[in-house]
Amino acid sequence: MKRICLITHCEASHSVDGKVGGWFDSELTKRGKKQANELPKKLEQLGFDIKSQTVFCSDLKRALQTAEILTRNTTIEPILEQRLREMSFGTHEGMNQDEHHKIMIPLSPTGNRLEHRICDGAENRRTVANRISDFLNEVLKLEKDIIIVTHGFAATFVIAVFQKIDVSSMGYINYKLKPGSISILEEDDLFKNRTVSLLNG
Repeated sequence: MKRICLITHCEASHSVDGKVGGWFDSELTKRGKKQANELPKKLEQLGFDIKSQTVFCSDLKRALQTAEILTRNTTIEPILEQRLREMSFGTHEGMNQDEHHKIMIPLSPTGNRLEHRICDGAENRRTVANRISDFLNEVLKLEKDIIIVTHGFAATFVIAVFQKIDVSSMGYINYKLKPGSISILEEDDLFKNRTVSLLNG
């Protein structure tokens, strides 16, 4: 059985400060670092031997700090992967959330949601889905379990790609994952079914 342990970065300063995230390069809070220190024990309880894993992580600071704390007592060096970044919010990154909500352009409930950009310079869903799809289809060729450390919304697309949902059908999909969450994705050896055996743990 092939397994992916999908981890969202722990609590970051932009969330506490009420700022837009995206590619805004915030750091973990004190609470976030505490959450990250608890991850190795949680993974061990789920059957993941952290010392024998390959760890891929977004190159944004909050994800890298989570991965570095996770692997601190091992010889593992997290592999930085830009394709695991959160969706970019363009000119709104680092902006006060209240101001962002006043001027952003929300997705239409019926329009072309895959191509929509909520503000100048932002990525759309299709762009995020395609880059994450490119990454995941590469690493799924590895015949071993892996750990991925990414961001809350980006993780939605990791799950969707893993379950072979076509990008054209990702206009509405969203899994609301909390900071420092663990989700387990499994592909069985016999039928090649792809299961989300743990979500937001």
